[in-house]
Amino acid sequence: MSITLLLILDIISTVSILFIIATGLAIIFGLMGVVNLAHGHFVMLGAYTALLIVQNNLNPWLALIAAPLILAVVGLFVERFLIRMLYGKIMESILATWGLGIVITQIVELIFGKDFKQVPIPIDTTLLNIDYSFYRLLIIAFAIVLLIVLALIERRTNLGITVRAVIANHTLASTLGVNIGRVYQMTFIAGSALAGLAGAIIAPLVTVYSNMGIGYVVNAFLAILVGGAGSLFGLVGGSTLLAGSDSIVSFWADKVWGSIFLILVAMVAMKIKQLRD
Repeated sequence: MSITLLLILDIISTVSILFIIATGLAIIFGLMGVVNLAHGHFVMLGAYTALLIVQNNLNPWLALIAAPLILAVVGLFVERFLIRMLYGKIMESILATWGLGIVITQIVELIFGKDFKQVPIPIDTTLLNIDYSFYRLLIIAFAIVLLIVLALIERRTNLGITVRAVIANHTLASTLGVNIGRVYQMTFIAGSALAGLAGAIIAPLVTVYSNMGIGYVVNAFLAILVGGAGSLFGLVGGSTLLAGSDSIVSFWADKVWGSIFLILVAMVAMKIKQLRD
């Protein structure tokens, strides 16, 4: 395989992973105005769900079902007893979810310890004699399917119309009979489930440990800010710009310089966006 093709596949797969991780965070922030800093910890819980399934000799693909279901339940309780008091309060939501993340980290370390763990790749093969991870190709395909499904829900369903109405003007939507609290609750549950799914998907590609989600939530939030909150295709653009920059620099230099360049690109992009607005 040529270096150019390998680099292109790395860029696309990295963009896909960032998009999958950022989707749940974008849905919650775009609709509810809540900055969920615990989103990365939800991703981590999804990864640990995948680890538990493998350790118990179950089919590793079950993690793609179990992780979002478990995190949906977690999201239900978190929304009911914490997030419900923070709608539209950005600073308060940052502090509260940051504290929630610390609690989740401590609980995970008490149960699993602080050791670094590995989840085996569920499928290790090549496609059409292409010397590239088939699992990463599946992630790319999944990201495309996720984008299409979310776009169809947003544009073609009553649920999507309701969500867009709440984003545009929640007061007006409320006067028209929309149960805002219910919409917010289902949104947070859906965002949490997507975080769990993202964790289960990336678990075989990374080291699983209690603080693994911190870097992901930072990059995801930067992608949202660059692409624009509440814009699905803006999120695609933000993920492409940041993850693509990271991949290119990491490919030719190393991961540290890639992360630094990602932050610099995000800063420049947000400054340009601010000047245009």
